[in-house]
Order: sequence, then structure tokens, then C-alpha cells
Amino acid sequence: MHHDSPEFLRVSSPLVLASHNLNKTAAMKEALVGCPAELLSARQLNLQSPDETGNTVLENALIKARSVAQQSGHAAISDDSGFFISALDDLPGAAAVDWAGPDGDHTPALKRIGDMLSERDLTTSAARYVTVIAAALPDGTAIAEEGATHGHLVWPPRGKTDGYLSVFALSAAAKSIAELMVGHDTGTTHDLPAYAHRRPTIDRLVQRIRFS
Repeated sequence: MHHDSPEFLRVSSPLVLASHNLNKTAAMKEALVGCPAELLSARQLNLQSPDETGNTVLENALIKARSVAQQSGHAAISDDSGFFISALDDLPGAAAVDWAGPDGDHTPALKRIGDMLSERDLTTSAARYVTVIAAALPDGTAIAEEGATHGHLVWPPRGKTDGYLSVFALSAAAKSIAELMVGHDTGTTHDLPAYAHRRPTIDRLVQRIRFS
């Protein structure tokens, strides 16, 4: 049973982080420092990751939070993100991860972007990273907050990295995020400028949780 999104979510301890990605879990834990609930993770509880069948980043974030809340019997918090290229009809969007190879190799995804650009005779476009943070109770009640970092697609890719950071820059003239990352500890990628919106988005969501 799904309810309309309430303004606040009442959560009792523990709160389960619905991510198997250690980097994302670390970022969430950092944002939740001082929260009165014990924090557990989907990985610790050996929970299944649901199929992300949504068409939007919001739908996928809600699917993850609701699935983990239902499986664990506790409130869960999740995130989902997408990469949107304005000139390519906002693709890959929520399918950003699906465009990559099965082992997370983004070479096929970047090739696909390159092919689409050359078909349209383009080398740049406005682009944005979008993140949705969602929290859900086992009964399906959920809240969500969305944030984005706006920038530009740069082509061809610059710098070496997983994901789309080699083709994303904060302005058309700037270095790609991948170039800025050289010498940076990639274990803290949530600190990168492309993800600068993540922390405030988590904070906005946490402000809507009432811990009891």
C-alpha cells in the first residue's frame, strides 16, 4: 500500500542504508552523524538488491528504499542517480548504469554517447548529474529529495575514470571531473564537484525524518 508522500517520516531505530556500494554507504553515514538511530546496511543484513525497473531516478530510489524496508522490517534510506545529456533527449538518464558493461566498464556507454553525438554533429551539450535520496517504512510510506549538479558534456572523453566523469565538466571550458581527480583518492568520490549536490540532498531528507 503506497501513501502520498508525507512531510515527515517517523523512524525508530535501526535505520538501514539500502546500498551495497561502500563509497555511497560511507557518504550516507557521514551525513547521518549524530542521528539517534543505529545504522545498519543492506550488505550487513545480506538483503537482496531489487531490480531497478523504474523509468526515473526517483522511481528507482523509492524501489530500493521500499524493498529494503520490507525485507528488513526497518526504515531504510536509499539513493539513486543518473546522468542526463540535454542534447541527447536527456539520455542516458536513469539508465546510466545499464549503459555500462556488466562489470561496470563504461567503455560501451561512452561509445554510445559518441555515436549519438556524431549522428547529430554535436561535440558538447548541457548535462547534469541528478541524485534522489529516499527513505521508506516497511508499510511503503516514503519521502524523497532530489538534487542536481549542472555542467557540460565534453567530448572526446578527458582523463581516466569509471563512469561519466571523463565527459562531464562544470563549465564548457573547464577540465573534466576525471582530469580534476588525478591524484585524488577515488575512495572519496562523493567529495567530487560533480556530486556536490549529494550532501545537501541527504541533509534535506534527514531534516524530514523524525527519530523516535
